[in-house]
Amino acid sequence: MLTLSTAGALAACAVPNQGTATPAVTVAAPPNTIVIQSPAVAAPPQTVYVAPPTTQTVYPAPAVAVAQTVIAFYDAINRRDFLTAWNLGGQRLAKGGTYASWANGYATTSWVALTVRSTSGNTVYVDLSARQTDGSLRTFSGSYTVSGGAITGASMKRLS
Repeated sequence: MLTLSTAGALAACAVPNQGTATPAVTVAAPPNTIVIQSPAVAAPPQTVYVAPPTTQTVYPAPAVAVAQTVIAFYDAINRRDFLTAWNLGGQRLAKGGTYASWANGYATTSWVALTVRSTSGNTVYVDLSARQTDGSLRTFSGSYTVSGGAITGASMKRLS
């Protein structure tokens, strides 16, 4: 700690600083902050705020295409466009059943919410929630296999 006598303090006030070093006061910077300071410059330090990193998942083009097929399939079901959904893979998922019986299987489905968790090659891993016309909610988790722009197989497990 620096202590000045009263006479010294009065003398210090009467004499201007001429080339005398001014003590610097350092304040702790907030987290994620870079402080740039030049010791030869008397200006206050510049502060640059660095935003936390953002996470963005970038899928290669084939991964986007296979996921988009499954998304389009459920979009068609939500729009009640069962013919489009049939052509996007419903035909293969019906396992030999007719279009009418497959489409009728969605008669009590109000809407479907799909979450694509990931892709690996031609496999799309999803979570699915299907609201029924009676208000109940059915949830599923599993995967779809896509080839040639259509769903060729599924492995889904009902959770509730």
